[in-house]
Amino acid sequence: MEITAVQALIQESHILTDAERVYWTKSLVKMTPDQMQKLVDILTKAQDIPWTKQVSNYFNLIAKSAKSAVARS
Repeated sequence: MEITAVQALIQESHILTDAERVYWTKSLVKMTPDQMQKLVDILTKAQDIPWTKQVSNYFNLIAKSAKSAVARS
């Protein structure tokens, strides 16, 4: 898998914090193909976990509500 595709998986991941996204993105150039594939497998499996999507939807809803409340102020 190309590094740009792995970078996209990292950025889109709902299981990583911002600090972890930075760490993994910077670490890609040092990783072996096997290590990179393991990371891809983990991030791909995490996308399919139902609670991950539910948590993401929940936080997106909160963010939209907060923006709406601030805009009305």
